Amino acid sequence: MEINFENYKGIEFVRISSLPEDQKRMIWNSVDSQKIIKILRDDELLNDCLQYDDYQEWYKLRYRAAMNQAESAQPLQSKSLKLAFE
Repeated sequence: MEINFENYKGIEFVRISSLPEDQKRMIWNSVDSQKIIKILRDDELLNDCLQYDDYQEWYKLRYRAAMNQAESAQPLQSKSLKLAFE
């Protein structure tokens, strides 16, 4: 699930603090800190912003891969099997 972005003066961004908890943790641990930007909107300093293009790239390359890996690590629930030649 990707998240909607905000737009301020032509800068499309997401606030890390507005992301789901699992994405917040992963972004803080995996995104280059130079990609996290600050935006001064009116009198409010937003210091946890990630440009939307960077977020989309991270989501596709890191988040989806991590979720797929987590799913494949889960044990499969198998139905009871019967041997064909008993």
